[in-house]
Order: sequence, then C-alpha cells, then structure tokens
Amino acid sequence: MLPSNLLRAKISRGKIRPAYVTLDADNLALAERITSAYGQVIGKRKEELLDGLREIEGAGYDFKLVRGLSTLLERRSTFEAERVGGLEPVEVRRAVFARASRARASSAGERRAVLQSASDELGVSPDALEKVLFSDVDDELIVKDFRPFSSPDILLKYYNLSVAQTLLFKSLRVEFSASGNWKNIFRSIKWLGLIYSVEREANEKEQGQFRVSLDGPLSLFKMTERYGTSIAKLLPQITAADSWNIKAEILARSRGGKVYEFEADSSGLEGLMTDARWDDYDDEGRSNRGAAGKSAGTSLYDSNTEERFSRSFNSYGTGWALKREPEPLIAGTHVLIPDFSFEKHGMKVYLEVVGFWTPQYLERKVAKLTSVASSVDMIVAADESLACSKLERLKGKALVIYYRKDVPLKPIIEHLKEREASVVRQQADKLISSGEGGGAGGIILMGDVITIEEIAEQKGAPVASVQMALRGFNQDGYVRVGDRLFISTSKLNEIDERLRGVERLTDALKIIEASGVKEAEGGGTVLEALGYASVWEGMDMEKVRISKSAPTTATTTSQSQTP
Repeated sequence: MLPSNLLRAKISRGKIRPAYVTLDADNLALAERITSAYGQVIGKRKEELLDGLREIEGAGYDFKLVRGLSTLLERRSTFEAERVGGLEPVEVRRAVFARASRARASSAGERRAVLQSASDELGVSPDALEKVLFSDVDDELIVKDFRPFSSPDILLKYYNLSVAQTLLFKSLRVEFSASGNWKNIFRSIKWLGLIYSVEREANEKEQGQFRVSLDGPLSLFKMTERYGTSIAKLLPQITAADSWNIKAEILARSRGGKVYEFEADSSGLEGLMTDARWDDYDDEGRSNRGAAGKSAGTSLYDSNTEERFSRSFNSYGTGWALKREPEPLIAGTHVLIPDFSFEKHGMKVYLEVVGFWTPQYLERKVAKLTSVASSVDMIVAADESLACSKLERLKGKALVIYYRKDVPLKPIIEHLKEREASVVRQQADKLISSGEGGGAGGIILMGDVITIEEIAEQKGAPVASVQMALRGFNQDGYVRVGDRLFISTSKLNEIDERLRGVERLTDALKIIEASGVKEAEGGGTVLEALGYASVWEGMDMEKVRISKSAPTTATTTSQSQTP
C-alpha cells in the first residue's frame, strides 16, 4: 500500500480505477533506473539518493509514479544515523546546545569554541562531533542495506498491487469471488480480523467458488485506519487465486464525499499483478519486514480470548484434538468458517467465538449460525455484552454460552463428554445390530494376539464402542484377557509353558512381550489370567517375584474370563 497522496487513479462515469502501469519498455527502464539509484548509494547519505530521484523526476516522468516506485524500494532499504565513538546524535546536540545557550555564540569563532568545549567533554574531535550532530535528520541518514526486487517487472507488479490496495483503504464495502486459494484467503480474513459474510456462488458453473462481502473501514465506528490496512493486506491472497474479481464502493472525501465504484478482475489485469508475491507478509498475514517479521512470534489467533482458550483446552487432556480454523461449513448458500473444531474418533464439534461486532454483522452471523447449526454440532461462545434476542434464537440448535473475559471450559468439556458418550452408544448399537457383537459371529478373530484397538480400526469405530459391543463376546480357541486383548489358547498355553521356573516379574514380562504381547497391552493381565500373583518385597521392581497359586490351563482361563 502507498501513501494516499501518491495514489494515481482515473475517474469516469461514477467509476474509479487505479492508474496501473503496463510492463512496456519505458516503464521497465524507469523501474530499473530507480532500482539502480538505490543500489548506487549504499554506504552514502540519503540526500544523494534523493538527488538521484529528483533527477529522474526531472526527466519528464510522473512524479507520483516515481515516488510510488521509490516508496516500495525504500521499504526494502535500511537507513541508520552516523555515529562516532558510540555517541548518539541526541546526546551530542544536548551537550552542544547547552553550551551554545550559555555562551550566546553568534560568530564563527564562538561557534568553534562551543564545539571544542563539547568535544573535549565527550572525548571526540570537533570534526567528528559536527558529523554526528545532525546525522539522524532524514536527509543525513546513511543507506546501510538494500534488497532489490528480482527484476524490474516484479517491481511494477508490486506497484500495481499497491495502488489497488491504496484505493481499498478508503472502501465502504468490498465484495469479491475467487477460484482457488480459499484456504489462505479464509485464514487471512480471520487472522486480519475482518468483518465478513460468505456465500456459495449460486451459478452451477462456479461451484466451488464463494462470494465474500467485507465491511469496509469507513463503515465502522472505530479503528478505521487499522481496519483499512487489514483489507489492503488481504488483496495479495485474492490475486493469488487462479481467477478472481473484486468490487468495492470507494468514498472520495476530496470530492465532497462522493462514492465511486471500483472493479477489477484477473482477466483484465492478467500478468500485471497476479504473479506478484507480497513478501512483506507471509501466508499467515504476519509481517516479514526486518526484525519485526516471523521471528517476532505474532499470534495466529484473532484475539487473546481465543489464544487463552486454546492453551487452556489443550492442557486439560480431554483426548479431543483442537483444530484452529477448520474447513468452511456450507449450508445452502451460506458459508461459515468456525474458529475451532474438536475432533475425536471421526466426531466433530465446532466452536464459534463471537466478539467484535456491529449490529448488521451480528444479524448476518446469527442467520448463518442458525442455518449451519441445524446440520452440525455447534457451540457458540459470545461475549456477555452480546446477550440479546438474536443469539437466543440459536438455543435448541446450538449450545450458547456467554463469557466475560475467558471462554469457560467446563460447559464445553461437559458437552464433548455427552457427545462422545452418545456417539459411543450409537456406534456400539450399530455394531451389535449388524451382527458384529454380542456373540452373533460378525467378528472373526484371526492371529494369536488381537487388540481391541485393532478391531476398532478395522471397523472404523471408537474403541469404547467396540468394547461396549463385545461384552460377552466369545470365539472358540480364544481367551479374552483383561478388557483390551484376545489371545489364542495355543499362544496362551505356549506362554504358560515358557513361564515355568521363572521367578522374577521382570523376566516374566520379557517372555510375555517376546511372545507378541506388549507390556503396555496387558503383560500383567496375562499373568493374572494364567493364575500368577505378584509378591512384593519392598519397592524395587527387580525384586518382585511371581507365584502361581494353582495349576491352570488356557481352557480354564477361558472359562474364568468369560463375562
């Protein structure tokens, strides 16, 4: 984005259009000349750079174009004040001006005397002192570093992108559609905190496309400059799509507050900006500029409330995976991008946090939530200041909770537990009714050691559902050991034979694990099933012995383990 005073635009019949530059020989030559002007002054004063730019302007080029291109290059430059002996310009001026005010220096000789006195105190020569005195003034800054664009045409494409961004800064409303890159577009919309509404294109030829409407910065009651910058930052993600179009209402205060229409699309600007990469920002919208870039650790969350909730929920250990900004939810022509989803065993529960709002935005939000909540499991967490009849309409379709500062965990975790218990029961009933549980013969065990987890993966059901469905399940030749294992009688007898004469628990567990039963899956339960007891003599695991109270076989174990 460029300063507004450098915006070049054309107005005709109620429409406004940025004055894009074409990639012809003259403009490419201009871009290369300005780039060279920066490259030639590294290590020199900025005044020399400005002299070179003024010379280019004097050659007949539009000064707004020259200064616009220069602005983009200046952002890729580093300027520093001259320093001598570690002295800061402000420190030097303070010392010099204090003496000058006392001496009331008016002649050249008196001036030299003041500089000499200050240099003696600061421990530098008068020439060095004078060199640092005003070195932080803009013209006196030193060009320390410069990162040119890879080619002149890339600079021109950046310029075209920037003038469009500058125009959008003054928007009342923005509407766009795109083909592709939606994941990054939606992520940027949410990260930038834009107030939006999204609908699927009704045209069958445009299935998979969405039309997004954004409230412009001048339609809000506060934070217009920051919000306008956020809309401008979204434009590079839109133009990165395979095809796109954008419409906006632009307020021209300099023309008595008249509103003009702005339109642009990928076909009309093909090759002028779509290939440009806005590398001042990464894919998450975070600044990459200098030390304030990615390493600064800018939050990916829309608000501190969301970030605190994510951190608290993940530390609770529910077993549910918390996913930030999941896939869009579509209900008819409405599209909603929830803030979070909770996922477990194929189940999904969505969470939308409603914070910053306008009455119109809240009305649209509730309409979308009402539409979407009828087909998905939705939780809506709203700032208690939003408690109103609009949100009350969601009750019965979604869980609505209010918060003051932090989104409460308890009602959400209780809802997830209820959801999980309900799904576990449904899946278990489904397994039983399909003949896959209750001894109906739907499950056929194969192999020596089979875990409940393996059966659950095979059936595509939660482990808890399989455990519930297999209560009382039996298959000839197999023994249920504990609540997680089925072991063939032949394998169990083999383990029993190998344990004869073994006294230490650690040795017994190694034998069981070598037989194909991992300790974590039930080494202890195998010993128990074979009639072994552990005898502890202190807390040292190496000293724990095993003792078989009575002879047993896999057959008798099978009987004892049958529920």
